[in-house]
Amino acid sequence: MNMILPVAGKLESRGTRRSCLRFRGWSCVLMFLAFHAGAQTLEDVFTNRQTIISVSGQIEQSNTNATVEVGEPRHGGKQGGHSLWISWIAPTNGIVEFKTETSRFDTLLSAYQFTNSGGSTFSDLREVARADDSEGFERESEIEFGVLAGERYEIAVDGYRGAVGRVEFKWNFESLPILPAQILGSPADRSVGIGDVVTLSATITNVGNGQVSWYFNGNEIVPVVSTTNLVIPSFQATNVGRYKVRVNFGGGVSYYSVPADVQINTDGSSNTLAQPKFLDAQSTPLIGTNGGGSSLRFQNLVNGGGGGITPMNLGVVRGYNGSQIFNTTYATSDPLEPAHCNVPGGASYWLLYQPPTNGTITLDTIGSSYDTVMEVYTYNGTPAGYADLIKIDCNDNAFATNGASRVSFGVVKSRQYLVAVDGVSGARGVAWLNYSLATNQLPQSPAVTGTPSSLVAAEGATVVMSAPVMGSPPLMFTWRKNGTLIPGVNSNPLVLANVTTNSTASYSFAVTNDLGGPAQSEFGLTVIPPPACSLTAVPGSPNAFMLSFPSIVGRSYIVEDTTNLAGAWTPWPNFYIGDGQPINAYVWKSGNRFFRVRVE
Repeated sequence: MNMILPVAGKLESRGTRRSCLRFRGWSCVLMFLAFHAGAQTLEDVFTNRQTIISVSGQIEQSNTNATVEVGEPRHGGKQGGHSLWISWIAPTNGIVEFKTETSRFDTLLSAYQFTNSGGSTFSDLREVARADDSEGFERESEIEFGVLAGERYEIAVDGYRGAVGRVEFKWNFESLPILPAQILGSPADRSVGIGDVVTLSATITNVGNGQVSWYFNGNEIVPVVSTTNLVIPSFQATNVGRYKVRVNFGGGVSYYSVPADVQINTDGSSNTLAQPKFLDAQSTPLIGTNGGGSSLRFQNLVNGGGGGITPMNLGVVRGYNGSQIFNTTYATSDPLEPAHCNVPGGASYWLLYQPPTNGTITLDTIGSSYDTVMEVYTYNGTPAGYADLIKIDCNDNAFATNGASRVSFGVVKSRQYLVAVDGVSGARGVAWLNYSLATNQLPQSPAVTGTPSSLVAAEGATVVMSAPVMGSPPLMFTWRKNGTLIPGVNSNPLVLANVTTNSTASYSFAVTNDLGGPAQSEFGLTVIPPPACSLTAVPGSPNAFMLSFPSIVGRSYIVEDTTNLAGAWTPWPNFYIGDGQPINAYVWKSGNRFFRVRVE
């Protein structure tokens, strides 16, 4: 452990062991520091955590074998799974920064303090700062906050939703000659209504010891707002995005609060938010309601009713018609995230929607300031990853090139739907996700729309059996071969690659959805080996040849020829019916020609 004396200045790293402290207005004094804190480690068990007091350093360590203890807080405000701990004591007053930049996985980061001098357990902790996917980073995190001399801070690094990898944990401290203004509270993420008066507030101590200003999507708001409250008198779509407070101490020393994402939900659902990660969307859903809650009162003007006030127990109605408006300036895409609608993206946001009743939902991105692509998914049970998502519908450019997206499909009240809005080729901006539920267009149970035909295929071919069905998604399929379940196949179509004669069978399907079923039918498949053809000269006829091939009883054989193997094949006008005996066909010499036989 390296003991660093309190100094006033900015630490600038110069390699792993030698650093330069530049004192403002003074000469440069060199001293040796252990920048890579090789002696320290991050600890899995909270009570085993080590303490560091150096002004800067770096620890590289895997969290693969780390765990989460009972009662442990959710670091970064998110679900983790493999957390590591360390303590840091401020050498003097100043600003400290912790970050996981260049870590090779999705990290979470939080700093805590004990609420009392005798605190020792998780229940005694209060969060000082948190981060997940910080601005300017991909999946890494960064926190910064004001500290007082001698105060102790508990720092936790975790992997988002159980992610593991090599942690590159770094910290850097800037000393100040005064008590720093400390941000103790930041505005929370929320949705508001169009035209609402929105007030964002930060709790800051020693506020006179720093210059306060508010930032919107990374830019300082002009004219500068230097108070702890930011008031937006009429919130509009142009105002959606991230807000944060900056405390500036001069000389290039400053830090920011945890940013707040403010969106618009025109249904009045303040807790509904689109999220940059689909698993987080589950915690801020748009849950449709039919009312039955608080009583509403409105004026009775029916049939000249005199304008009396009539109480009606309608409650809150939500999820029928509205918009979620959000800003994707800082959006990215997960490396494992599918390409929505097979269109290259790179800046996705997700909204979880559960309808208030059965109907047909129409979703579009009309009004968005950039080129969007949209795909809708659902799932059964609790999704843990992209593999659990079931595709429902998708669209890119429903209205025009580089334009808005639009999908429409049947929904049921008992199911949740994940809507992904991505920017084509990484485009970003203000997104409008508009929803309209038509309750007079009910979702349909599955039905077979036609009779599957019998199929004949040559050995080695790929056979595609597409079940002729209709019904509201998601449709769940089971397939059977001669009555025996084919495991792991639950979608349409059934694809059989490289078929053999052993593939000859009856293939049946059964399809269900949330509304009923099963609807079922079957295909017949016959696989035959390609006939071995021969072409021999006819004795005594120099211009005649005999094309011969074996036959199967009841099968149709069509001869095709071409003068160019890369060109089109021309079928003969007549066909042959197999009787189990070889079929012989005369061919007359007429230039170079190629022949093949198709079996049906």
